[in-house]
Amino acid sequence: MFGIRKKAANTAKRAGFLTGGLLLCCVGAAFLTLAGWLALVPLVGMQLTATIVAAAYLGTGLIMIGVGARSDSDNEVVKGLHDQPAQAPTSGPPIIQAFMYGLEAGARSDQRRH
Repeated sequence: MFGIRKKAANTAKRAGFLTGGLLLCCVGAAFLTLAGWLALVPLVGMQLTATIVAAAYLGTGLIMIGVGARSDSDNEVVKGLHDQPAQAPTSGPPIIQAFMYGLEAGARSDQRRH
């Protein structure tokens, strides 16, 4: 019985810290947005400033959605694709072939470290 209470207390503590941290991050983002707004309005005007701020929040949100939507099973599929050694593509200019070869080799070495 005490184990369940301890787990519940730890979960409540973690939830409280996460909620407090999220609240503080929101306040910080609001102040940072205001500071950026005040710095940009004299330089580029109000409409472009609104576009820049909206694009920054939209881009950050899309990245967070992408990271959150990615599952552990996606990593297993990628690891299976990188079992064979890197091979240079057979079509295209030599500089593109070299770039693609390096890109594939880098992706494979990054997967081996994790």
